[in-house]
Amino acid sequence: MVKIMKNGAMLMKMVCAILFLIFTFCFLYCYQADILTVAQHVLSKGQTHYNRTIGAVLITIVLYLLQLGVCSFTKLDHRTHALTYFPSLLILATITDINTDIDRGLSLGVWLWIFPLLILLYVVWVWLSRRFLPYEPGANSSDRPLRMMWINVLLMALMFFLVGLVSNHNDVFHYRMHAENAMLHNDFKEASSVGQKSQATDSSLTMIRAYALGRQGLLGDRFFEYSLMGTSRVLLPDGVTTKLLLYPEEKFYKSLGVVLLPRKDPMGYLEFVNKHRLGTRMAADYLLIGYLLDRRLDAFAYAITQYYDVSKDLPIHYCEALVLYNHMHSNPYVEYHNNVVEADYKDFVRLSRSEKRPTARQAVLKRTFGDTYWYYYFKR
Repeated sequence: MVKIMKNGAMLMKMVCAILFLIFTFCFLYCYQADILTVAQHVLSKGQTHYNRTIGAVLITIVLYLLQLGVCSFTKLDHRTHALTYFPSLLILATITDINTDIDRGLSLGVWLWIFPLLILLYVVWVWLSRRFLPYEPGANSSDRPLRMMWINVLLMALMFFLVGLVSNHNDVFHYRMHAENAMLHNDFKEASSVGQKSQATDSSLTMIRAYALGRQGLLGDRFFEYSLMGTSRVLLPDGVTTKLLLYPEEKFYKSLGVVLLPRKDPMGYLEFVNKHRLGTRMAADYLLIGYLLDRRLDAFAYAITQYYDVSKDLPIHYCEALVLYNHMHSNPYVEYHNNVVEADYKDFVRLSRSEKRPTARQAVLKRTFGDTYWYYYFKR
């Protein structure tokens, strides 16, 4: 029976170690890598870069070595062995609880008093556990190894859950950092695909998606497929409502043409660089998308003739905007005809009139035409 107990205890420790190593590495490598990247970028003032593989391996090893030290010092065993992982998981939670406004400076916030308090409570718990260790049920209990295993596994699962709950799990912030990280590696396709199906967004993520699509030449084809926030003012970074935390602003502006000092508002900048032929082709698309975001169809219709031949194939959102513009004007500046898009627009109008209840109408239109400019234009 003693041999069975020893084998059971050894198996329990191995299972806890394996669970800890797998969770910690996957948590760091798959979920928090982009958050740690921006944290290191801010702390080093851009001088160093976080490597997700090396970082995940090193942090996992250090935290596991800490657990071995805690285990050797506290001698917690049997039903309380999982608690030897508490300090390591507490540190893991602390370093991944990064604020979304980290660009203003890294702040420990409530961790300044919560961390010492939890360590103190942990010390008390260890002391109490050590006092009651001699009163553990005897080895004559045949189901004790299995019960001991499940108690420790459940404790590990609870601590894993708390780490995930405490750490940064803001979806939009994760999308932004992952997209910016991808842009740093010139992977604009990956940057534009991050969180594409999610409705969660903010003005900074809208700006990042516009830039990633613009670098692929897809701004006029796919921009309104996303959940968007803001008007043309979100197209360029302002450091307040629209921010870039990893990707250099200078590189951002050079893709559009030039960096202007003093800074202009987004549409002022785009109109200036395009008027004086200082902008790239991407800047022309930015200008057109800016007009569409502001619902300025007249300005859009006039501007598009300067950059596109409207008698040829156009990006789909420009087609949708021109069809809408023609239906709104009896004497349009630009006459545009596209039978396929015209038919889709008639279906859009018919569907919008078929449902009288505003909430239901919005839901039906979103389901069928949520990726069109028409849906954006009439959405309020």
